[in-house]
Amino acid sequence: MKRIFYAGLLLALVCVSCNKYGHETEATDSLYYSNPIIDKYLADPCVKFDSGQYYLFATGQADDKRFIPIYRTRDFVHWEFVRGAVAGGSKTDWNYKHFWAPEVIKIKNLYYLYYTASPEDSPRNSGNRVGVARAKNIEGPYENIGVVIPHASIDGHPFMDQDSSMYIFYTIEHLNADSLKAGQIYADKMIAPDRVAGRPVQIVSHHEWQEGPFVQYRDNRYYLTYSCGKWQDSTYHLRYATSSSVLGGYSEQPDTILRSNAFVKGPGHHFIYADARGQDWVVYHGWDTAYTARYPRIDRIFYKDGVVSSDGPTYTVQPLSK
Repeated sequence: MKRIFYAGLLLALVCVSCNKYGHETEATDSLYYSNPIIDKYLADPCVKFDSGQYYLFATGQADDKRFIPIYRTRDFVHWEFVRGAVAGGSKTDWNYKHFWAPEVIKIKNLYYLYYTASPEDSPRNSGNRVGVARAKNIEGPYENIGVVIPHASIDGHPFMDQDSSMYIFYTIEHLNADSLKAGQIYADKMIAPDRVAGRPVQIVSHHEWQEGPFVQYRDNRYYLTYSCGKWQDSTYHLRYATSSSVLGGYSEQPDTILRSNAFVKGPGHHFIYADARGQDWVVYHGWDTAYTARYPRIDRIFYKDGVVSSDGPTYTVQPLSK
């Protein structure tokens, strides 16, 4: 799939520091993009800003045979492969295969990479666990610490609340040892970056399967965005629920944020950030029409009067500033 980018004569990209919740900021002039932003199979993308560059983390094996590939860019036009973030373990270790759904958060002077992995023996993916690795630099390499969610789970999303208390949202996997239903979103308070309180709370169970949770606090409410449907086909889509409390109850809203169109199939599993102009962006993956790969994409996302909507999925040239 060919990517075409158009940069204006006065291209400039000035980046400033992340805010408390890890959302990146930028200023742009005359910069245009076209999805997908990288012409590679990179699912479940997370984009973080650090030291003047953007870093994209994604599911899977990297070109250097490590896992969780990291790419960097200053302008969303030129992308450079950095490395695979983590090394895999042995066949019986929690992190032998899968390496799904990475998300990075900076706590004090350290970077914590949350991701899903599994040992070799994992009937119906029941060996999947959300674990964490740590590094002194966003580029890594990351040192594996171990399992965070001690039962069958995927798609860990760390969230720092207004009072600096930390939570992790995640999806239940099949054959959960705690008898929690697969495909439902839960959350637990964290007592350390690598340890939960062990009191999981059910957050969303409206659909047969919901995954990839992401939480924001804005306008005195919590917005939980997540993906539903089958990740392999066009039913996959992005929607949201709102709550007055971080642990709910969350009320699902009727609006769909991203859904399939004629050129992009199964858009979802996302990350959200805001730029210096106050423009919000959603980073997500979507299949091509032949379902050969899930490519990373970005589009504007809007919050107005409690309603969340998006321009996407776009497939033509788009300005980074509107």
